[in-house]
This record gives sequence, structure tokens and C-alpha cells, in this order.
Amino acid sequence: MSFLKSVFSNYRTIGAISPSSPFLYKQMISPMDLSYDIHIVEFGAGSGTFTDALLKKITLGSSLSIFEIDPLFIKKLQLKYKGDNRVVVYSLGAEESTKFFEPESIDYIISSLPFGFMNSALVFHILESAKHILKKQGKFIQFQYFLQNKKHIHQIFPKVRYRFTLLNLPPAFIYICKK
Repeated sequence: MSFLKSVFSNYRTIGAISPSSPFLYKQMISPMDLSYDIHIVEFGAGSGTFTDALLKKITLGSSLSIFEIDPLFIKKLQLKYKGDNRVVVYSLGAEESTKFFEPESIDYIISSLPFGFMNSALVFHILESAKHILKKQGKFIQFQYFLQNKKHIHQIFPKVRYRFTLLNLPPAFIYICKK
């Protein structure tokens, strides 16, 4: 119920009408090598759909840092992952990530931020922050319902592959980006 409550009160920062489907989160995490200790950053965890999937797959020595701005989701995430020392929840926007991580220190960034509802300056700031903290071989993985930010993403990340899943409400595009 907290997902629907957040959707109605903060649609522009959530940008979804339902939690992500298992088909979408499988597409989002499949480009990651989760077989060794890594550090993942999640931008916009929402109710924790991707977080839950990742925590089932990552090693005990891995870590997951979450950036979320919705107060209801922050509270839920902090409570839900309280006992898991691999998870840190930051109640800040993704653009603040460079304040917490060294350059080129993060293996993967997974994002469900609603770029289509954000102004271009903020989208560029977030993408630049992501590129700054990603390792040279790291990946930035973002999903969107439309390809409206394709130009922005290509300006920051020169190597981008696309996937599409029809089995989500609504169907979604996945960007898999490398430096």
C-alpha cells in the first residue's frame, strides 16, 4: 500500500504506476557479474524490488548503497534492510553520490529514476555523477518507459546497449551503459 500512497503523492519523483515486474528486474540485473564481492549503487530504490533481487544474488562480502528521496520509501527501506550489513540507505538524491564514493570505485549503478519527469540539468548532473563514481569497466543500468532521454545518456556514456521487456506495466526499455 505504501507504493500506491507514494505514487499518488509524489508521482513526478516516482514515475511508475506499479512496482517493477520480475521480468524487468531480471533484465536489469543480468548484465552484472554478481559472482564476486562488488559494490553496487542503486538510484531510486522505491519499494525495494531491485534491491530484493540483488540481495538474493550478491555475495556476503558485497555492498549495496541506495539513494532514495521519497520519505515513505526511505522509512520502509531502512526498516526492511536494518539487519543486512551489506545495505546502506542514503536519504538523498542520486546527484549527491559523488560526496560518498571515490572516483571509479563503484562496479555497477542500477537506476529506476524517472528521468522523463526531471529537468535536463538534473538528469545531466546525475549521469555525470554516475560516470564519475563508476569503475572503468563498470556499468550504469537504467530503465525507462520511453526513450526520451536517449540523447542525454549518449552524451555522457559512449557505449550504450538497449533491451526491452514487454512483460512489465508499462513495458520498459533498459539502457546498459559503459564509459
